[in-house]
Amino acid sequence: MIVDEAIAREQAMLVHGNLPTGVIGGFLVACLLMSAFWDAAAHEWLLLWIGAGAVVGVFRLYYHGAYDPATASPEASRRWLRRAVIGALFSGSLWGIGAPLFFGPPEFLYHLLFVFAVAMMGITAMFSFSSHVPTFLAFFLPSSGAAVIGVASRGTLLHFYIALGMAIYMAVTLRFYVSFNRIFIRSVKLGFENVDLVGQLTVQKEAAESANLAKSRFLAAASHDLRQPMHALTMYLGAMEGQGLEGPARSNLANARQCAQTMDEMFRALLDISRLDAGAVRVEPRRLALQPLFERLAVEFHPQAEERGLLFKVMPTIHVIDSDPDAVERILRNFITNAIHYTERGRILVGARLHGRHLRIAVYDTGIGIEPAERGRIFEEFYQVGNPERDRSKGIGLGLAIVERLARLLEAPLTVQSQPGRGSMFAVDLPLAAGPAQPAPAPAEAPQGDLTGLMVVVVDDEEEILEATRAVLTQWGCEVIVATSGAAALAALVDSPRAPDVLICDFRLRDQETGIDVIEALRNEFNTDIPALLASGDSAPVRMREAEANGVPVLHKPFNEQSLRTVLLQVLAASRAQSAV
Repeated sequence: MIVDEAIAREQAMLVHGNLPTGVIGGFLVACLLMSAFWDAAAHEWLLLWIGAGAVVGVFRLYYHGAYDPATASPEASRRWLRRAVIGALFSGSLWGIGAPLFFGPPEFLYHLLFVFAVAMMGITAMFSFSSHVPTFLAFFLPSSGAAVIGVASRGTLLHFYIALGMAIYMAVTLRFYVSFNRIFIRSVKLGFENVDLVGQLTVQKEAAESANLAKSRFLAAASHDLRQPMHALTMYLGAMEGQGLEGPARSNLANARQCAQTMDEMFRALLDISRLDAGAVRVEPRRLALQPLFERLAVEFHPQAEERGLLFKVMPTIHVIDSDPDAVERILRNFITNAIHYTERGRILVGARLHGRHLRIAVYDTGIGIEPAERGRIFEEFYQVGNPERDRSKGIGLGLAIVERLARLLEAPLTVQSQPGRGSMFAVDLPLAAGPAQPAPAPAEAPQGDLTGLMVVVVDDEEEILEATRAVLTQWGCEVIVATSGAAALAALVDSPRAPDVLICDFRLRDQETGIDVIEALRNEFNTDIPALLASGDSAPVRMREAEANGVPVLHKPFNEQSLRTVLLQVLAASRAQSAV
């Protein structure tokens, strides 16, 4: 039903658009015929015929002006089409009525002129009314049919042949008209189906986006719930590290820490994906010389490749690019890590070459390669070529997903070439820099210092995390106060003769309280800018942006005791430096 309404609307629009040209053109042809026959036919009949044609033409144009196809409903379109059929029938009948008038003169040329005029009007009608069969037939059959009868009625052999030719002309015209009309109907249906398909795709896209959002929410919730015990486990393992275990106990502890590290790497990869999807990662392009980066990668990955019996080579380069150093390094690290995991023998080569106005940085390997059917999926999360058993030594399948997001952020095209069984090439195209490279910032030295005697307040709503963190900090000689909320921390400090030296607050606490709220409350209570850091186990994009926008350093759970010590020393050093200014 909806398709029929769409077809009726299109038919009305086309007939409506062509009608003025057809009416005015037909009236002008009629005027020319009247002039040509003025001396050969009765004047009063000619004037009556042309007058009737003028009245019909005005009638048709009047209804044409009263119709607006842009706002007409389907029923209004059908009603207008019915009026168009009536107008075409009157017009075609007038041409048919004129046949006896124009075949009256005995001269053959007059007959031929009328036949020619009727034929041209029929051809014009075929194109003007190709969208609507009743309108075309209402004009074509009475006008052309009367011409055939009129020619045949003259009784001569020559007129018979002309009548036969006119009959053939009518048959051919009708055949072509059927084809034109079918094409029109098919095109309208196809257009309507395309619109319907676009609507379905839009609905499916919205459903997919909704499902993706639901997945992100689930991942954020599940990640937070898993990070909390994982973080407590990491802290407890760190506390056990400092207890001087020997023999089998120390070996078991090392194995447990290795398992925890594997889980930590997975959490960090998931966090990277969430941060990139959330738009929380910002790139800062600058001129970057590649050679120092290549040298750093060579030092890091050469032992890993050598351990697997692979030749690892980095080609020297003098080129300078204009891009974000951290993002470029992460892309190359993931390319190289992927190559090492999937290459059993042979070599891995890292190099750069000019590619138009860009520099193509590529990693080549002689690994297992990628089947053509799988290349479209290698940048999907958790998809791994040739690893159906989910061997963790080959990674977790997030490296290339992170690469794809980083490349999109840098607006840097990725290229993948591979031959199964012979190896692969992964490359990224980065813009060349116009000038010399900017000096890279000197790597920050690991802060040194003693935490003995510091008063540390730890606020977290998980008892296990509080106890594990207390155990680690106590081993470092700290005085530790733990609390599950800001109010509990204030209550525990009510009799304290001094302000805490540093605060460690979980970002998301109970009853809608945040670590930022706790930090502000404790700073206001002691009227001093107490050094602080946030610990966050929440990977929800909105939460992460909120946590990183407050200016307090954020450690993402799970983190180990060394990371905690490093950040604590950094926070304390920054506070002392600010106080000294």
